[in-house]
Amino acid sequence: MQEFNIEIEIDEDGNIKAESKGIKGELCVTELNDILKGLEGDESFKNKPEYYQKIKSIKQTVRNNS
Repeated sequence: MQEFNIEIEIDEDGNIKAESKGIKGELCVTELNDILKGLEGDESFKNKPEYYQKIKSIKQTVRNNS
């Protein structure tokens, strides 16, 4: 089973940096938005190469692991 992680760093000024590991495509942005919703302040995104990779559907993943 593939592992997904999200690392969140908060510096002494209260700035937050969040980075996903092992998540590809738009799912990365969706997961980060769910975790960080409700926070106020300026946002900026920098997409990693993984963002542009296609993800397998859940059905394909389940079939391959069966």
